[in-house]
Amino acid sequence: MIKLLTFDLDNTLWSVDPIIARAENAMMEWIYKNQPELRFKVTTVQFEQYKDKLSTEQPHISHDLTQLRLTTLRKVLEGHVAGDVNSIVAKAYEVFQRERNIVQYFPYVLETLEELAEQFPLIALSNGNADVHKVGIGHLFKHHFSAASVGFAKPHPAMFQHALAAAKVAAHETIHIGDHPVQDIQAAKDIGMKTIWVNWMSQAWPLACKPDAVVNNFEDLPDAISSLTHQLETS
Repeated sequence: MIKLLTFDLDNTLWSVDPIIARAENAMMEWIYKNQPELRFKVTTVQFEQYKDKLSTEQPHISHDLTQLRLTTLRKVLEGHVAGDVNSIVAKAYEVFQRERNIVQYFPYVLETLEELAEQFPLIALSNGNADVHKVGIGHLFKHHFSAASVGFAKPHPAMFQHALAAAKVAAHETIHIGDHPVQDIQAAKDIGMKTIWVNWMSQAWPLACKPDAVVNNFEDLPDAISSLTHQLETS
């Protein structure tokens, strides 16, 4: 019997790349407006390169995308700005985070989540730093665990284990729904969860292990969950 559904967020419920691009541009424009001398000294590309470099040099914060971005901002701006660097970093990040939490859901995502939330407890599991309350779906989820909150990014099992403990259910009583073959599907299967791969782009499955079900749109998700539940109850 299925007692819990866990969901990835980025690229499962919405496309994240355009969101991050818009948020970073808004953040940099705020910096340029308030520190105009930086327009020709610090670019978005340089910021991203430094963030990648910092992630490698400081692996202890690489899973925490908020801390990684704040640290990168501080390092990039130090020596270039007049005034309190920490204050500028905090305000610039506020701009980023506000834009980061403006999302455009894939078709039928909201309707489907509302339908499923009436049947199962839902828990969000994300390596990213979107806020389920700020994006407007917090009322549908019992919990939201992130890489930052648990200390490890998927495919590490910690996030899945936190969800199971919070819901007081076993792995085999849970279906994880996500888009990433390794971070979502393989990682969830490795600890005994059932899995549904959300394959928006109709790509070929790349791994030896296979998801328990595949959907190409959210409209088909309730039927996939129902079919998988029926299989488990009759096996």
